[in-house]
Amino acid sequence: MTLKRRFPASIVDEITYCVESAYSSLHLVYSWILTLEGEVSSDVARKALDRALNYYPKCRCILVNNYPSYKRWFRYRWELTESTGKDILHEIELADPNFTIRETVDYYVHNHISLSIDLSSHIPLKVLLIRTPQRTFFSFIMHHAVADGVGSISFIQKFITCYEDIFYERSPADTRSGSFTDISVPSIPFRWNYFSPRRLGPYFSYNKLFRKEPPVRLYSQQLPVDSAEFVAGVRDLPSQRLAVIRATAKKHQATVNDYLLAALFQTVKKWTREWIGQSERIFIAVPINLRPPEDRTMSNILSSVNLSLKPELIGDTGELLQLIRQEMALLNKNEIGQTMANLSCLLKPIPPSLIIPLLKRSAPDFAPTVLLSNLGVLSPNPAHQDEEGFHYLGPARICNLHVIANAGAWPDLLVSTYNKQLAITQAVMSSCFSRETAERFMDNFVGEITG
Repeated sequence: MTLKRRFPASIVDEITYCVESAYSSLHLVYSWILTLEGEVSSDVARKALDRALNYYPKCRCILVNNYPSYKRWFRYRWELTESTGKDILHEIELADPNFTIRETVDYYVHNHISLSIDLSSHIPLKVLLIRTPQRTFFSFIMHHAVADGVGSISFIQKFITCYEDIFYERSPADTRSGSFTDISVPSIPFRWNYFSPRRLGPYFSYNKLFRKEPPVRLYSQQLPVDSAEFVAGVRDLPSQRLAVIRATAKKHQATVNDYLLAALFQTVKKWTREWIGQSERIFIAVPINLRPPEDRTMSNILSSVNLSLKPELIGDTGELLQLIRQEMALLNKNEIGQTMANLSCLLKPIPPSLIIPLLKRSAPDFAPTVLLSNLGVLSPNPAHQDEEGFHYLGPARICNLHVIANAGAWPDLLVSTYNKQLAITQAVMSSCFSRETAERFMDNFVGEITG
């Protein structure tokens, strides 16, 4: 490989990789699962992947630190490989006609270890095609270091466009090939103004809460993370129930996202009332997208904020929504998410070999109670849809779309909307929840949302 085939890695990429390296059973991969009805061509899919990889070459890279200088002690780089769609796509034929999204999620969970990705030796993308007599399931499995949710849906949209160009023998809009500029490095420069009292004062007060009033946990006992297994579940709410949720949020002059946060606070309060202390706070982590609207690159331009409330303040839905709006407004005013991302530049002079034990020691102290991420309305192929609102992959109708998040030291809940249906997925390690406990928590959350 020449130096021209190596691309910069951002500090966010490196931290993601270091966090995973700190825990042997933690695999920061997530999966987009498209449920399809109709013809799906494996050959066309492989060719479409080849074209999509030209648009997003980061998906063909591995993470290396083989600089020909002292930099190899401090920095990683993405190194381009010769991987193609043939290497990435794996196809499975199943005879079970009743194989559904729940069985697909179970397959993903049971094979989670083998589907994990070691970035030092494997590219950050795997594609699994499961065929059954009734339908086909397309799983795009990605490492979080390659992209956040916005970046990954951009890749899937481009793949679908390439698939239809090939299937219908259309000329592509452009024929771009991979280059340095195609791999986005999030702009996280060192800025002195982020060390001003106006920024650091609120930021330190925000972080101080974790030690002063530790987040309550959703479980009364904890097993070592390194002995944990992956657990995931899914719930689908039809359009009628989504309409009720939207109407309820509108009645309280709130967004759907705020309403979901309120329901999750109420769920956690009821769930933990057996062992929660009045001094303990409930912390819900909320991802913050730092990319501009026009940025559709494969990159991880993400931060987060922790919205926290004391249990005694969680009551009436209307009052709770007002508290959530006030807390979010304060966090946004103080730019907590932006400050956290920009201060990550302080880790650049530290060798990864020291960052890994540092993260392993400090991460549990800053773990929230739960994470809630809302991807909003998903549009995999807005250029090709039917009168019922379903999008298409060539002649195959995309009848559903789910996203299974990666799981850390706390439960991750992910919400998305496709064709007026709400999908809620949960990813968690068994050190937090067993499968039965995870199912019960999901049922409680759904019950709180729908009243």
